Order: sequence, then structure tokens, then C-alpha cells
Amino acid sequence: MTIPIYKKNIFDKMKNKQNEIADSIPLDDKIEIQRLVGSLRKKRDARGNWAIRNDLGKELLVYFKKYVDPNVKENIFGCGGCATKMVNFMNNIYNIWQNQMK
Repeated sequence: MTIPIYKKNIFDKMKNKQNEIADSIPLDDKIEIQRLVGSLRKKRDARGNWAIRNDLGKELLVYFKKYVDPNVKENIFGCGGCATKMVNFMNNIYNIWQNQMK
């Protein structure tokens, strides 16, 4: 499966801004994002890929739209690669918060 260049470029551009995005999120939303990502951390398939439940992914997508890219459409879950990249991006933000606390 190939990822369209447009979507791939969005994630590549945002990778450089992860620290800025992580710092700009208010505490209430941080707590909710940590809860969502924490429940995802346990769910991987045999190949090590995220096993994303649709309802949990849509809850996380709300925060992704709010802080990262408001132009992302709901059909991001049609292609598994885009949904995985979104979850990985939010997981990286979660890891930034964890590293700040150490």
C-alpha cells in the first residue's frame, strides 16, 4: 500500500514541530491524550503494529485535529498507514511529556 505524497508530507513537516505542539497543549487535554495513548500502548498485533479500535482512534483524532492539523478528514482510517502515523505522532508527543518529567 502506498501513502499519498500529500499526507506523507504533512507528517514529515509536523515531525519538526512536535516539541512546540507538545508544549502548547493545555493540562486538561494532556490528561485526556495520555489516557487515550496509554490505552493504545498495550494493543499491538503480532507484527508490532498498533491495533487501533475505530472509536478510540476517532477520540484521538479530535485532539490531532485540534492541535496538529485541522484539515485532516474523518476518512484517515480508510488507509491503515495514515491512521498509524497519526497514532505514532500522538505517541511521540506523549513520550516528549514523559521525558520532561524525568
